[in-house]
Amino acid sequence: MKKVILAFTTILLLTIGFSIKANAKETPREFYLIQIYHCNSSQQITGIDTYLKNVYLPYLHKSGIQKIGVFAPIANDTAIDKKLYVWIPMQTLNLLDKLDQAVEKLDPMGKNEIVDLENADSSLPYTRVERIISKSFKLHTQFEKISSLTKSPNRIFEYRSYESPTENAHLRKVHMFNEGGEIELFKELNFNAIFYSKAIVGSRLPNLIYMTSFNDMADRDAHWKSFSASPKWKNISTMPKYLKAVNRNETVLMTTRDYADF
Repeated sequence: MKKVILAFTTILLLTIGFSIKANAKETPREFYLIQIYHCNSSQQITGIDTYLKNVYLPYLHKSGIQKIGVFAPIANDTAIDKKLYVWIPMQTLNLLDKLDQAVEKLDPMGKNEIVDLENADSSLPYTRVERIISKSFKLHTQFEKISSLTKSPNRIFEYRSYESPTENAHLRKVHMFNEGGEIELFKELNFNAIFYSKAIVGSRLPNLIYMTSFNDMADRDAHWKSFSASPKWKNISTMPKYLKAVNRNETVLMTTRDYADF
């Protein structure tokens, strides 16, 4: 009898072990590098566009990153601080380290198009570069590779950032998206999300960042109207455990660059 119990226990433990390994393989978490170029003129934006199109994106593609987004806020024309957002998905942070090591090996006294962005007249190519590293949500571990929307100049990408006053408040907001059902509601209403993530490195923490997309501005407004009117959202948003979880939010409406992958 003891041998039977021992054999059963061994089989059970092996089954659990294999199940855990299988689940770990099924749901790897991704990391996203969000690189924001801040510019003070349209000329700088044009220069960065040329660099990204002809140099940086081909370089990243050769490094194994096949799906890269480049987005410009629709408010750029009238903004003092004009921006370009470059979104780079990575399976592991090891890739970020490899890219950094490759740059470190360059001769700083020589010329290399990856790092030499200065203009011919020696003017600066941008005012600064901001970098954020975020990690995909546990219930949305992979970014969406396929969309029901087609690439178009009218397509709107909505970048949202939710900052929390404390780490506890941040975790509650992340819970709201995952276990609380907010991601599920976005899927039900067909918000065409690109990614959901929590920032792990950046100047504004704790913070979560996600991006949805729409056919055009009218489509975007119609989706948010449906979202606000949803009984599920009204229930989620009034739960005491989720109140006061955010003290600053930012919404950036953007269009994609034609040379990018979205």
